[in-house]
Amino acid sequence: MPYTLPILFFASPILLLASYLMTMKSKSFRKIFAMHTIVFISYMIFTANYAQLLTGHDEYGLGQLVLGISFIVGHVLIGFVHALYIKFKNNI
Repeated sequence: MPYTLPILFFASPILLLASYLMTMKSKSFRKIFAMHTIVFISYMIFTANYAQLLTGHDEYGLGQLVLGISFIVGHVLIGFVHALYIKFKNNI
């Protein structure tokens, strides 16, 4: 289990591309894309400005880096699951 985050990090671009390809023909693709972009920007602003609230003292910034990567990976995974839901809902 200690290698889960790095594996998911390197798989994230593939999952992101797959989720966009699955939802591209959806009527609400622009809305989905806009919401994901807004949420992603919010994560990054939070990580850049307020990460010390969650990580505490972080002299080298590694906690902030891992927090940012975790937000990105979590967001991509949630987006992929959402894309699967939309794909299966539209096929049924």
